[in-house]
Amino acid sequence: MTKINCEGCTNHCCGKNSFLTPVLLPSEEEKFKKYSRVIKTSYGNIRVLSKKKNGNCIFLDDKTIKCTIYGTRPIECRLYPFLLDFTREKPTVKLDERFCPNLQMLHFDMSKILNVIKKQQFPTDWIRAYKTLENY
Repeated sequence: MTKINCEGCTNHCCGKNSFLTPVLLPSEEEKFKKYSRVIKTSYGNIRVLSKKKNGNCIFLDDKTIKCTIYGTRPIECRLYPFLLDFTREKPTVKLDERFCPNLQMLHFDMSKILNVIKKQQFPTDWIRAYKTLENY
């Protein structure tokens, strides 16, 4: 879906970047339940991946700075640096240019990205809850 060269990057979007916490899609909540925490919103609860005490993602190997579940990581992780976007009639994505210093090395297939999103169920209250986390 997306490929980017992260070698030598010190940004650590999976690490100590407090502005990036992957939200679990409804279809992923059960699979990652014991590795996530609940965020309460006025539209209901939504789950996000947990972080370790040092601020890194629970699945980030602190020594190698690599994901320990790379092949089965949540959809938001696979999409990054794209974020889900619910401002239009149908769910889509938008490029998050805030944190990644290697965007010039980004390769992606938008049709594959949109195909993955199309297969997901997004209940209305979940979308509303997700939107409240935009600056989370």
